Amino acid sequence: MNKRMYLPVFGLLVALFLSLMISSEGKTEPIVIRFSHVVAEDTPKGIGAQMFKELVEQRLPGKVVVEIYPRSEKFTDEQAIIGLLLGDVEMVAPSFSKFCRFGKSLEIFDVPFMFDNVAEVHRFQQSDAGQKLLSSMESVGIKGLQYWDNGMRVLSANKPIKAPEDLKGLCFRIESSRVFYSQYTGLGATPMILPYKELPEALKIGIVDGYENSWSNILASKLYLLRRNYTEVDHTFLGYMVATSVSFWDGLPDDIRQELERALNEVTDKVNKLAEEKAMADRATLLEAGLVEVISLNEDERQEWKDLLGPMASQFADDIDPKIMLSAKEAKY
Repeated sequence: MNKRMYLPVFGLLVALFLSLMISSEGKTEPIVIRFSHVVAEDTPKGIGAQMFKELVEQRLPGKVVVEIYPRSEKFTDEQAIIGLLLGDVEMVAPSFSKFCRFGKSLEIFDVPFMFDNVAEVHRFQQSDAGQKLLSSMESVGIKGLQYWDNGMRVLSANKPIKAPEDLKGLCFRIESSRVFYSQYTGLGATPMILPYKELPEALKIGIVDGYENSWSNILASKLYLLRRNYTEVDHTFLGYMVATSVSFWDGLPDDIRQELERALNEVTDKVNKLAEEKAMADRATLLEAGLVEVISLNEDERQEWKDLLGPMASQFADDIDPKIMLSAKEAKY
């Protein structure tokens, strides 16, 4: 091929390159929100994350893309919070205990029998004090956006648990929480901090004897295959804080941020209703299939647990804002 034959080809390539440059300059890349969580897709949190993705991408097509990483695919909850601050993810939804090192007032949710039911939790969360907790970590770069439910916790072990003394000598998996650590040591058990993704294997090989969790997680993660004894003490509530980083949230265009807030508000209402429904439905599914044995305590039996664990509120009161404590107590009435 001679020199003259190259010229048309070269001109065509130049024209193609310029047209690509022009089209790419006029195109804005979408904002990517990486949402990391540790539970299964068919739990209230997993369903909520998917609902948020669908709603956002429907209302902000081409402007925002939501990538979901469930079952600790990207990070454990502890890692995800650090990842949030480093810009490795944009949204997380850990349980409250995971945030306590950044704001000790959040320990209010871990204190046993601080709330007797979900209605009391909601009254507190919707109070001025509860809403202020969402912004309590902004000085370290974490911004709480919403509260998501997953119901009251139940206890499970390799033997039936009815009275507090039944826990003596057992090893229990706990989240990273000073309150949970004190709770189990006070009951004569040995607490072991483990990420949620490591719990099934730890139960399988006997590293831990028991754990506490909500019915939806027990069913979705098939934990009932590893322990069949469950006790409804209803001593604490399992909930999550949907959070982002201050730098990411404040850096969003106003219209995008407002639309994300609207979507999250709508999803939160649905998640919390779903959590209540699934707590009852998943419990019934496991019972009807004969997969679990459930001990429900009467008032006198539950009072025995309260008498032992209730005083823990005063043990942690110095680290929890007095206004937060008062608001939590007022939510009972």
